[in-house]
Amino acid sequence: MGTSLAPEGESEVDLFQRVSQTFRQMAEIARNIDVHEEEKIFYSHLALHCMRFEVCIERARSVSSQFNGDVIDRALSCLYSLLLETGFHELPYHKLRLQDLNASWEKTRKQEHNAQVVFVTRWMKLGSPEDHLNRIDEGLEDCADILEKQQKQQKQQQQQQQRRQQQQQPENVLKKHSHDVLSASNYEPSYVVWKAAQALFEALQKCKGCSCSKQHEFGAKLEMGTYRRPVKKTDKSLNTRSNPSVMRCRDGDATRILDFEMFLSMEHKWHEIRVQTVKERVVGFAMDGHATPSLEAHKAKVVENLCKSIDSTKSTAWQRLVLKLKRGQLFNERVEKTNFWIDKSAEPISLLKCFEERREFFTEKTKRILSLIIGYAVLHLNRTSWLQPGWGSANIKFFQTTTRKTPLRPFIQVDLPEAGTTTDVEPDSADKDDASFEDLDAGHPCPALIALAIVLIEVYFAKPFTKLAQMSGIPLESSSGHITLVDVCQVFNGEDENEIEGWRSQIPEDSHLLKAIDNCLDTARWEDEEGDPLDNAAMKSQIYQDVVRPLELHLTSGFSSIPLDDVDDYARQLDFGQWGQIINDHESQISTSTLPQEPLIHQRSPSPAVMLLDSGQLGVQLSPPALQKLLHQISMANSFASSSPSLKSLSSFSSYEPNYRVSQFFDDEISDGGYSNAKTKDYIRWRFEYENVYAKCIRAYLPDPPSGPVKIAILDTGIDRDHDAFEAYEENIKAKFNFYNKSQKSIPDLNGHGTFTASLLLDYAPDAELYIAKIADKENATPNAKIVADAINHAIDNWNVDIISLSFGWPSTNFEGFDELEDAIDRAHGKKILIFAAASNSGGKLGRAYPASSSQVICVHSTDTLGTPSGFSPTAEPDNLNFATVGESIESAWPMLLCNDTTTPQRYVKSRSGTSYATPIMAGIAAFLLQYARLHLPERAASALKRKEKMEALLKRCAKRGPNYAPRGNYYYIELSLHQHNLFGRELDRINDEILETLKR
Repeated sequence: MGTSLAPEGESEVDLFQRVSQTFRQMAEIARNIDVHEEEKIFYSHLALHCMRFEVCIERARSVSSQFNGDVIDRALSCLYSLLLETGFHELPYHKLRLQDLNASWEKTRKQEHNAQVVFVTRWMKLGSPEDHLNRIDEGLEDCADILEKQQKQQKQQQQQQQRRQQQQQPENVLKKHSHDVLSASNYEPSYVVWKAAQALFEALQKCKGCSCSKQHEFGAKLEMGTYRRPVKKTDKSLNTRSNPSVMRCRDGDATRILDFEMFLSMEHKWHEIRVQTVKERVVGFAMDGHATPSLEAHKAKVVENLCKSIDSTKSTAWQRLVLKLKRGQLFNERVEKTNFWIDKSAEPISLLKCFEERREFFTEKTKRILSLIIGYAVLHLNRTSWLQPGWGSANIKFFQTTTRKTPLRPFIQVDLPEAGTTTDVEPDSADKDDASFEDLDAGHPCPALIALAIVLIEVYFAKPFTKLAQMSGIPLESSSGHITLVDVCQVFNGEDENEIEGWRSQIPEDSHLLKAIDNCLDTARWEDEEGDPLDNAAMKSQIYQDVVRPLELHLTSGFSSIPLDDVDDYARQLDFGQWGQIINDHESQISTSTLPQEPLIHQRSPSPAVMLLDSGQLGVQLSPPALQKLLHQISMANSFASSSPSLKSLSSFSSYEPNYRVSQFFDDEISDGGYSNAKTKDYIRWRFEYENVYAKCIRAYLPDPPSGPVKIAILDTGIDRDHDAFEAYEENIKAKFNFYNKSQKSIPDLNGHGTFTASLLLDYAPDAELYIAKIADKENATPNAKIVADAINHAIDNWNVDIISLSFGWPSTNFEGFDELEDAIDRAHGKKILIFAAASNSGGKLGRAYPASSSQVICVHSTDTLGTPSGFSPTAEPDNLNFATVGESIESAWPMLLCNDTTTPQRYVKSRSGTSYATPIMAGIAAFLLQYARLHLPERAASALKRKEKMEALLKRCAKRGPNYAPRGNYYYIELSLHQHNLFGRELDRINDEILETLKR
């Protein structure tokens, strides 16, 4: 390794990266100055070498590879030799002079173009001898080759070491590690896909015509993909039947196979097609030259009429047509069995429709994967006819399979124009019909990037862009529905003049996604020095570096186990309609003989809890044990009857059916005598541990009176204001409002649930301000969504709270008032108000309730005092954060008028279980964390903690116990104590450092 001579504070690698960027930018200016043609070529090469250096550094850092200091030193020397000797002579070492050059250039870059030209002509040796430039060119190219080769060798060594480790590990661990190796692999995208894609479009257009009495209407859906994974170098690599629809090529291969998976429609009936293209190293695509002898040996017929080729597959079920693209023509290759059994009776669903009606489809993982795939699609299809003017989420489609699955396989849909219509995709020769779109996008050299930015924003928020604009109160510029660059900038960045906050404020500042969106909208980034759009090659290289690469990091930073080289195949295994769950192989290979004959309706299983039966519905009053026993008998009878036709009459024993549109409070776990009493004592000890933490970190530092208290709104059934539990906290209750009955000023609790949860909040946040919203009354099962939305908006606008606690939910998003409630939750999230909601008490039967299932809400599960997941808590979702805290045998206040338990006549408390009660405990812990930050941390850190992502990060840190911690049952169990393994079991300085470090991530 070379000796570092870089100044203290900047490593040699950092210097090399900055110098490479500086020289690349200077070279791009130098090649456009009035110099000799040989120099223009040299500076083009220089820009390319510097770009290779930048990619090497970024790639090596992403996989923790080592750098060769000698090669870096040699490259820096070559670059330094391009500078004039004057100007830096006062600095003793050339590396220090290069650092000074970086600083000077950084200032100059902010000035006008003429100033940049003056800088370049002053400091670079323009007009150098050709032999000198050739030596520099060869030296830099050699350095880049060595760095890339060494990275490849390091990768192979890592893989060999990984394989040795895998031989000693169980199978399930092997699978994970293999993903890690693949995801770390080096990659430089192939820029040949766009040529093949455009050639395919033109070839399809050529064979549209026919002699049929009625002209057919054709449409096409092309699968969007990354086209990353390379072909294995085996004889079988040319046979892609076992793994179709993916491009498998590298620039070093002599022959490349590029498969396009697509569907063609004729009279609105979709037919699956696989198109193979072949590229050769010398002559380009086979369509531009002669095919290899091995491929010519197979004589295939030219596709003259698309309709005839499509008709040939109608007689055989579950078959697809394989076509080959050669010399700009399509050839009939064969018919093969499909492995994608789409339900032809169900219309493909658009991404826009998913935003409007299927928001629950989107998990953090599916969002990030989808963003990357669509980003790659723009990289590959930009300036082709597949991305037509005005494209967007309405043109991206998903198919449903015969087994009611919706694989995460996006297709871009286009109409095939009449034969003879121009398909020239150069910027200066667009169709006149597209002029209106071009006028609207004037000012951006690459309109496809505007559309990509819109889709990325939509995916992140799982909302149509028009909805985001409406929520911001910003009217869109075009009445045609086309979204302009001005629209995007206003809605995303906000308007200072009208004090409208942009949606970008809700994306973390250090997010790779935010970087990709900003780069898409930065018009200057996509222009050359003369203000013209970048040429095709430069444009694609820039799109990869500035948009696609950040999207790759956006995915891997959240889901490092997902292999980048296999993203396409990985995504196909996910059921988009079931929160991104893996599609089982046996489900995807069901025999066609077992398929249902009736049309399938695109439905999603309801996500969260089924409402438990109330004793009043039976017409009798039963004690809890008797009620539980009878409910169990009814459940068993219904289950048995549904599976046995001869016993279906038993189902009439109860008229009850689960109502997936009705909300409920999640407190249906009934105490069971002595066992529960013992568990309640465990809970009291658990709470005592927390109180010790609170006393150490808050009470000892809180001024009197407290300044900057945390404000919490609780939406529930009201409270018993006369209860002894609230006597000492009279000053804490700052406001109350009866949304259930606005004519009544008081908020009496005739149910008990609200008193119980409010008392819990004060147990865990005794110095917080409490705001009580009564949204339900005696009946415990039906909070009204519109009333809840009204209460949330009031908490935002009038109470200005920091936290909202919701201990109820709906089993699905299909209920009256959903839109109003969703808008209110979005408003709260936009105002940086933390919302906590109960997961539900459905156990493994159903998933999270709404709003706990919302991406804007922190979902709360339940455990016992040891962190073991409660049986009634929903199964942890593998692709979401699952936070849990104690929710079993919780003791809290109960309305005095409702207490008929003679065992505790003086205390007026009850012991109950449910995610309803884990929720205010978690909200109280969050209030503690906010209060701690306001007392001990800088104001900026305390403010950042109000963002959902930062609070989640800190809660994750609170859950960790020691260096080898792993979530128990995939739950992050939150419990605070003074134990040394707990975050708060150490000195305040160390706690502060740990929290600040967590908030930086």
